[in-house]
Amino acid sequence: MSAHPQPLGHMSLGVRDYTVSKAFYTAVLAPIGLRLVYDSEAEAPSPKGTTRTLGYGPDENRELLNIFEFKKASPPGAGFHVAFNAPTRESVIEFHAKALEFGGKNNGAPGVRKHYGDNYFAAFVICPDGWRLEAVCKTKKEEGVN
Repeated sequence: MSAHPQPLGHMSLGVRDYTVSKAFYTAVLAPIGLRLVYDSEAEAPSPKGTTRTLGYGPDENRELLNIFEFKKASPPGAGFHVAFNAPTRESVIEFHAKALEFGGKNNGAPGVRKHYGDNYFAAFVICPDGWRLEAVCKTKKEEGVN
């Protein structure tokens, strides 16, 4: 039996504020090729007691990140983060800029992390709910980009 070519189906994060998180993740994930593909509020408001949910992926058939609103949500502590593959170094820079624009905190400016490899170009942020996020591009340096 062989392994599935993409063994990770999706990841789910709990957030406290659906509206803030929708704005943040929609802006931050766009530069790396992920878009909002599911919104539980798109058709009609969720019935009382129902968890509002967002889904992000390259398309509707490959939802990779789910965001669930829970008023008491909290991320795990130090040592845990979610890393997203970015197609270019420029997209890593844009990911970082959008995160700061939409309420995230800098946790490592865009740049090469030589201790991970000569082509490990990454940026680290903390979302408004405290989740640690990374965008990383492992391709060689592009013309005109750090």
